[in-house]
Amino acid sequence: MFNLFKRQSSHRKPHAIAFVDYEHWYISLEKLHHQKPDIKAWFNEISANYDVKDIIFFADFSNTAIRLEIPKIREVSSTIIETQNASVHHKKDFTDFIMLDHIYQKAVEAHNIDTFIIFSGDGHFSSAVSFLVTRRKKEVVVYGVKDAMSTQLKNCASCSFELPGRDEELYSCYKAILLGLKPLTDKNNKKKKGKRSYPTFWATVEAVSRKNKLDKGYVTKALRKLMEEGVIFQKSAKVSPVKTIKVLNVNWDSAKKEGIWTD
Repeated sequence: MFNLFKRQSSHRKPHAIAFVDYEHWYISLEKLHHQKPDIKAWFNEISANYDVKDIIFFADFSNTAIRLEIPKIREVSSTIIETQNASVHHKKDFTDFIMLDHIYQKAVEAHNIDTFIIFSGDGHFSSAVSFLVTRRKKEVVVYGVKDAMSTQLKNCASCSFELPGRDEELYSCYKAILLGLKPLTDKNNKKKKGKRSYPTFWATVEAVSRKNKLDKGYVTKALRKLMEEGVIFQKSAKVSPVKTIKVLNVNWDSAKKEGIWTD
């Protein structure tokens, strides 16, 4: 799913350590893009480019939704830092402060680390990133959630990436379209002739956009792409003695083969 950058080098992979503000990743991605983190895909991406020595996840795991993510986190790392603030005046900044402390400690102690990977969109990390780049001469790669990432933070880093990228957005849109068409397909398979549903191109765009709060233009692009790939196709259907329309149909076997649908 991720293909953000690839190194072309015969040398060893740079040694890296990653610091993940999981509250930023989980809450911002769900709120702004209606998605959940694909931790394994991200791990595979950074591992393809770096010799990742450790990934440290930070979050207030008293949040039930985030706590349920722990098994997924443990698939890639056993280093999890609980940042719950017992104070009645709880602030999300508490996670940032703890994470910053760990970053500065590693900056001083971890002499074998070439690259610091920081997953956060918060501007609080700008000074730390600048320190690592200018004073410690480290490469700093910053990841953050699209539309929730500080411009200053991006500018301080050696390079930065926003998630979801266009590929992830398009994949999510594919899934939304297929999820919208599946109930209609199931109903049509059960109903007799004359009682069928007729999902048309533009009606599907409207329904998927409205239900998933997605831009209509992007849904249109995704649907056309699915049609180009043969996952979705149109067939003429006679809905009355004098009216014929083009109806969307799904090649479910093709959708499974493309990896965008599972039973």
